[in-house]
Formats: sequence, structure tokens, C-alpha cells
Amino acid sequence: MTLLVVDDDRNILDLMSAILPSLGYEDFVCAQSGEEALTLIQDNRYQFSTFFLDIQMPGMDGIELCGRIRATLEHRNTPVIMLTAMKDKAHVDAAFLRGATDYLTKPIDTTELGARLRVAQLLYAEQQRSQDATRREQILRLGMNSAADAEMRFELADPIAIYDVPRVIGSLQLENYLYRLSRIKRFMFGAIGFQIEKPESLFALTSPLEFHGILTDVAEAIFEVLRNYDVIISYVGNGQYVAILPRTLQFEEEELELSLSMTLREFGLIGGETVPMDISVKVGKAVRMSMFDANPQTLIARALAQTDSKGHRSKNTFLVA
Repeated sequence: MTLLVVDDDRNILDLMSAILPSLGYEDFVCAQSGEEALTLIQDNRYQFSTFFLDIQMPGMDGIELCGRIRATLEHRNTPVIMLTAMKDKAHVDAAFLRGATDYLTKPIDTTELGARLRVAQLLYAEQQRSQDATRREQILRLGMNSAADAEMRFELADPIAIYDVPRVIGSLQLENYLYRLSRIKRFMFGAIGFQIEKPESLFALTSPLEFHGILTDVAEAIFEVLRNYDVIISYVGNGQYVAILPRTLQFEEEELELSLSMTLREFGLIGGETVPMDISVKVGKAVRMSMFDANPQTLIARALAQTDSKGHRSKNTFLVA
């Protein structure tokens, strides 16, 4: 398994060429442009297990390169770590939305780089051990069924990937995104949880392809009702989603839930004939990143816990900050 480091700065490549062996990674290659990197990838000479990409490069920048890598089926899920001097939220958002797995900033912290790389390598190894990730995506995207349906079984609790819905990223990417965001704009965002009601029944009544299709439609419906708010959305398993809203906003909770219900009806998930039961989604009360606890898992857990409130909610106005 080979690492690919892409940076137009020869000094950074030399530094990474010294750091990686010190961390136990001897098998790596370097490229000084996005175009050179794509040539190496397309040659199929190496089995790349992780990519390190600079953002600011002449010609094709690292964000565009990340998108080009994700457009290749072989590397749709291969870990991509941005290694860049760019620390502003706009670049962080752009990188994760184009498919970045993680985001590190220069100057390079060897300890942090080593920790993040170990996670990336474990993720890649797990993908290799499990059913081929690219085959699984092909099944989901092309809608194969019958024997293929049985081949790509997953559990209700699995945070399976949602493809081709704007502003939706994976659950691991969401945690890394929040971690990076907490380092640059620590208290400027919050989260809202969404829960499909009776997900166990829905899961039992559908095939894996059908269930994945429903999850995708619900993700798109959440995006539609929040599309004006610079939202980042992730599916985290068990019929649950989290939406990150990175600026101060004001909602009426019941109106947001009603708007989502109307969108689900437009999509045919309520009152239609394409799903075995009407899809109802609870909207939780927004939570804020605590100044005493900037842990991404804690924020996600708190947001999801708000969807568990019982009974009919009173009409509340709440802030995301």
C-alpha cells in the first residue's frame, strides 16, 4: 500500500520524505502538481491507500484534485487528507464537500500527522477487508438487485454512505470536519438531529437497495429544507442524520418539521406507493458547541438525543450558534 503526497512546494515534499519514514511509512511517492498526481493514479502502477493533498497549487488545485480522485470508482473511498496552509472555513468546507476524509494544516505537526495517518490506514484496511467498497457503491448507484442485493447486506446501525446528494458527507468525515472547524471557529456552529421514526420496521420491510434509496431521499429532503443555510449533513446510522449549521440562525421547530414533511410528501415518501410505509422524520432541538466541550462526538450525540423527546412539542423558537 502506497501513500501519495502532492504539493508544489519542494521543501514540503522533502519534509514529508523525512517525516513519513520516521513514522514507519517507507512506501510513498511524491507529485508536484495535480496533473502529475492524476497521471500516477491512472497508470495503476501503485495501490494507493492514502492521499495527502495541498490546496494551493498552480493549475489544478488540491480541492479540484480531490474531486477528480473521488470521480474514479477505485478511489471513491480511499482516504484523502488535505495538508495545507489554508485555515479558513471556506476552504475547509470546500475540501470536505469535494470528498476529503481529513484536514491538517501547516506547519506540519508530526504527532498529529502520525495519528491521522494511522486512522486513515486503518480505514483503508477495513474497506479492503469488507466487501469491496467500489463494488458496493456500484450496486447502490446502478440499482442492481436480486443476487447483488444479498451481496451488499448491512446493518441498521451502519453509517452507510449517501452518494450524490449536495452537502452530504460521511460520518467519519463529519467528525473530522467538526474537529477542524472547532480549531478555527470554535463556537460558531451548532447541530440539529433528524430521526426517521420506526426505522426498525422500515429496515425489516425493505431490501438493502430500497432502504438505501429511502435514506438517500430523506437526506435530499433535509438538504432541500436547509439549502439556504450553508448546511453540512451526515447520515450516522439507525435512521439518524445530523445537520451542522455554521452560522447564527433562527427557526421555529414545528415549522421546520412541517416543511420537511411536505418535502417528503413531494418525494413520494408519504402517501405514495413506492415505499412500504409512510416516512415520518422527527426534528430535534438545535444544540450548540459547548465552550467547555468541543468534542465532535459529544455534539453529535447531544443533537441526536434531542430527537428522543416524547410527546408533542410545544412551539419553540430556537437559535443555532
